[in-house]
Amino acid sequence: MLKKIALYLSLLCCIAQGVQGQVDVSLEFKKEFYLAHESIMAEVKIVNFSGKTLNFGADKNWLQFTIESRGEFPVEKVGDLNVVEQFKVPNASRAIRRVHLIPAYKIDNPGRYRVAAYISIPELNTQLVTTPVEIGILSASVVWEREIGLVKDKNDPSAPIEIRKYSLMRAVNKKQIDLYVKVTDKYQRYIYGVYSLGNIVSFGEPERQVDRFSNLHVLMQNGARSFRYTIVKPDGKILLRQRHNYTASRPKLIMDKTGLIQVFGGKRKASFDDIPSPEKMNEVKGGNQKTTVLPENNSGELQSGSTE
Repeated sequence: MLKKIALYLSLLCCIAQGVQGQVDVSLEFKKEFYLAHESIMAEVKIVNFSGKTLNFGADKNWLQFTIESRGEFPVEKVGDLNVVEQFKVPNASRAIRRVHLIPAYKIDNPGRYRVAAYISIPELNTQLVTTPVEIGILSASVVWEREIGLVKDKNDPSAPIEIRKYSLMRAVNKKQIDLYVKVTDKYQRYIYGVYSLGNIVSFGEPERQVDRFSNLHVLMQNGARSFRYTIVKPDGKILLRQRHNYTASRPKLIMDKTGLIQVFGGKRKASFDDIPSPEKMNEVKGGNQKTTVLPENNSGELQSGSTE
C-alpha cells in the first residue's frame, strides 16, 4: 500500500514539473521591509506557454498564500483576499495580479516572514507554487503625535466631532532611517493608513504642521541638500508628495493667517515619484496654496501583455 502511495505522489510530482515548464509563476514585492499595518502588495506573475488560453479569478481559491514567521509558525488568516476577478492569459502571454495581503493576514509583529503563492490552473488540472520570498516587519519609535477634531458633517453645526490621531515614527531599515506616518482613531483601534515618507537624515528633525482642513504637512530632509514634502489627509490618504532642494535658502513650512501652509525657500524639483505625477497633475487651488488630488487606489490591479 505504501509503495502505491509513493508511486502516486511521484507521478503527481512529475506532472507538476511538466506543467511548471509550460507555465511560470513568480512572486515579488516592491520592497523588502514594511511597518506593521502598512499595506503589503504582493505581485503574482503568470507566464503561459501551455499552448492554450488559461482562465483565472472565477473563485476566491484560485490564488492562495502561505505565510510563515521565523520558526516556521503559520500566520493567522483573518479575512478573505480580494482576488475574485476573472481574466484570461492567452498562450505566449503573461499577466500580473497585485493583491493586498494585510486585510487577510495578521502580519504585525516585527521580524522576518516567508511568503509563497499557490496558483490553481483548472485547464491543466494542477496547482503551482512560487518560490518563497522573504519580507520583514520593522520596529519603530514614535517621535511625534497630534490629535485633531474632525467634523463628520460640515453642513450640520451640531454634528459630533470625530477624533483622529497623526503619528510620525522612525524605523531603522538596514543602514538608513525611514520616517513613517500613521493615521488612526483616538484610541488607535482603527487604522486609516500607514505610509513610508522615505528616508530621513540621522540629524534631521521633520517639520510638521496641521492646516485648517486638518491635513498634516510634513517637510523632512532626506539628503545633503534635498527635502521631501508630503501632505496626509485625515482619511489616511496621501494628498501630495514633492521634492525640494536647498538652494540659496533652506525650504521650510510657513502657515499664513488663513491657516494655509506652503513651502517657502529652496526650489521645487519635479520627480518621477511625485504625487500626483508631473504629467498627471490635477491641481486644486486654494488661495496661494496649491493642493493636489491623489487618485484612489484599487485593492487589486491586473496587468497583461505579450511576453518578450
